[in-house]
Amino acid sequence: MKDYVEVVSVWKESGLRKSPGDSRDEIRLKIKRDPELFLVAEDSDGKIIGTLLGGWDGRRGWIHHLGVIPSYQRSGVATKLVKEVEKRMKKKGVVKVNALVYESNDRSLKFFEKMGYELDRTLLKHGKEL
Repeated sequence: MKDYVEVVSVWKESGLRKSPGDSRDEIRLKIKRDPELFLVAEDSDGKIIGTLLGGWDGRRGWIHHLGVIPSYQRSGVATKLVKEVEKRMKKKGVVKVNALVYESNDRSLKFFEKMGYELDRTLLKHGKEL
């Protein structure tokens, strides 16, 4: 939690949309549930340059908030984060991982395709804030 402000800064710099579930209290609950799936990448000076918020619902693994600050994009940071969370999920028994990407985010769609993720256009997300 000590890195919350810096993590949110990475989200903003990399173009991620912050939602109500990204509040300090919500992230605290997420970290309590499965801290090993919330990853950050740091540069050699300890500055956070990338994040990946992984989740597991007991059945499927989920990748949310994969973001890398622009000056480190296309340097392998995102690939390393995804491979690491996949390894950790596999260790937990996850057999399928889904990545949530906005339809307008062409770069991320292409990235996940390159990483072996298949786009499923048959599913639509429904959401409701409580």
